[in-house]
Amino acid sequence: MNVLLITQNYPPNKGGMAVSCDRLVRNFKRNGITVHVVHFTNRKKKFNTDTVVKGTYSAVPIESSEEFTLSLASEFIQQLPFLDSLTHIGVFGGNLPLNIGPILSKWIQKPLITFIRGNDFDEGIFSKKRNHLLYALENSRYIFTVTKEKREKIDSLVSHSNTYFTQNGINVDLWKPAKSHLKTIEGLKQSFNSKIPIAFVGQLKAKKGVINFVETFARFPHKNDYVLCLIGDLDEETKTHILNLDINVQFYAFANQNELISFYNAVGIVAIPSFYDGMPNVLLEAAATKNIVIGANVGGIKDVISTKEDGFLFNPLQANELLDILLQIHKMSPSEKEEMCNALYHKIKTNYTEELEISNYINILKS
Repeated sequence: MNVLLITQNYPPNKGGMAVSCDRLVRNFKRNGITVHVVHFTNRKKKFNTDTVVKGTYSAVPIESSEEFTLSLASEFIQQLPFLDSLTHIGVFGGNLPLNIGPILSKWIQKPLITFIRGNDFDEGIFSKKRNHLLYALENSRYIFTVTKEKREKIDSLVSHSNTYFTQNGINVDLWKPAKSHLKTIEGLKQSFNSKIPIAFVGQLKAKKGVINFVETFARFPHKNDYVLCLIGDLDEETKTHILNLDINVQFYAFANQNELISFYNAVGIVAIPSFYDGMPNVLLEAAATKNIVIGANVGGIKDVISTKEDGFLFNPLQANELLDILLQIHKMSPSEKEEMCNALYHKIKTNYTEELEISNYINILKS
């Protein structure tokens, strides 16, 4: 197999989408598949292609208008020297790939793979660019989603039945703390001043439901026993709003994996209160580091968590459900918390490995 993968989410971009795209490319290559990445990016001002192991990386600059960006990109891609050897075109995240992918698929006569993750569908389907999304879905040979819910929704919109649920994967061994992490972990624990930390991790945008969570948390009778740790990108308006609430809170800059290992191993609870989501990497990372997960009952979160068995699910629009969960956790004994954390850890270690993730894709594509 020889795949041209068009994306807006790839390192050095930050966030879960870039992490997932990088993991997908890396594991395709490990399984003998050549991958040519075309990355729409505002970090580069010129078109550029570099040869890398098992493929190439092409930077495509984002111009002042979408139409200009896509027109230039289509000319650039059609002049790439390896098009005849391609077996598939893939699009991963963002409106630009979804827009250009199905057109190029027809022009160079290669089947289209559409990877649906989260916002690309949840927000795309209700935006003015809905037709771009629907056209890509309708003209895809394969559609891969990371939630069962999205697979069902997509199948109700398209005339073919080539939509597949393929969960994210993680290597839990990469999230174990090394000796070099221990001092940082201990320092973080001391900074919590004997309060129980609840962490939020990533790009903390509006759809992530952080404001709703902290506003509800401010009504929790035992809030003074806890400290909320917000680790990631947060706009100043939201930060100011949170600081005006009567709660204990600490803010941290966006962290890379090495830094996150320390954070995850210093806290005990991770909250993912998204209004809608795919299967967030934070969920698997929190599980790999044996944290209790409080997750919204949406998307891929509810595909993973069995509520009250290995985590907690709540309706993010129902404040009382969250308050009830917080009270349940507050009353749990240390042994009950440990049992719940271990249950989720073993589920992830067994059923959500990188090997299972990539084999799901490859088995379908080669069938």
